[in-house]
Amino acid sequence: MLAFTREESWVVHAALLERVREAVEAGEYDEGHPELDALRTLESDADRFAPAEVHAVHASLVGYLADAPLRDRPPARAALETTSDAL
Repeated sequence: MLAFTREESWVVHAALLERVREAVEAGEYDEGHPELDALRTLESDADRFAPAEVHAVHASLVGYLADAPLRDRPPARAALETTSDAL
């Protein structure tokens, strides 16, 4: 179970979208990736993420934090901690 605050959810959403965008631009993306499933779960306000979705959220946040805007860093770190606890 992953429970994110509203602010954390926005950052998780941004991180997942960024990862999808990068993969599409690199020609490495199709419909079968867990990032899209994680986005659907997040947007449905569900807190039950499949294990592959938890890993996708975690990996997306790790990548996003490298260049995240300053305002996104605290909620991104908090969300990353939440996903780390769920792994």
